[in-house]
Amino acid sequence: MKKVTVLIVNDHPVLREGLHQVLAQSAEIEVLGSIPSNYHLHQQIDLLHPDLLILDARAQVPLQQIVAECRVARPTQRIVLSSSFAGLDDKRLVERLQVDALISVMDDSQHMIDTILSTAAGQHVVPTDAVVQDEVDRMRNDLNGKLDHPLSPREVDVLCCVAQAMTAKEIASDLRISVKTVDRHKANIMNKLNMRSQIELARFAIRHGFVEA
Repeated sequence: MKKVTVLIVNDHPVLREGLHQVLAQSAEIEVLGSIPSNYHLHQQIDLLHPDLLILDARAQVPLQQIVAECRVARPTQRIVLSSSFAGLDDKRLVERLQVDALISVMDDSQHMIDTILSTAAGQHVVPTDAVVQDEVDRMRNDLNGKLDHPLSPREVDVLCCVAQAMTAKEIASDLRISVKTVDRHKANIMNKLNMRSQIELARFAIRHGFVEA
């Protein structure tokens, strides 16, 4: 069976890596690459011919221009927007740009995979108002609740940096520690929180108020 080929375009290294890891779990999806929005996008599309393009809703380049040019270059290519939180503003952006779907990096892995596969099959997939409201209510309850976690103060610092899509080198410079120490802290955090990837750490940090979404 032919796999759905995907190109991820996101300006945040952690989210690029996280989306790549999540989608690579599916035997029905092949991730052809993951690049920042200013990295010769058109050349990559011409070279790789992806079935589906995942664009960051907060890209640092004009999304409307990117979408229009992609539609001209490959009319059959499906386009999905990704966002930290797929709220009402993002839904309006989907409608304005007339793209095919919206995903949130806060979604669980299987939901993201299912959305990509449904979109590739020709469906238009955008969260309903009810789903958005449920997510708002859940996040509010998390933020208002008292969080009991096993992390040390330094591990909390690293977690906040991870959630802000900082690289290990940037975290090391900011916290005045070595890159090796950063990697050790990240490994300890994932072990303590029973998580497998940096994108899960970013979700945790955002949900529980360590950093603003």
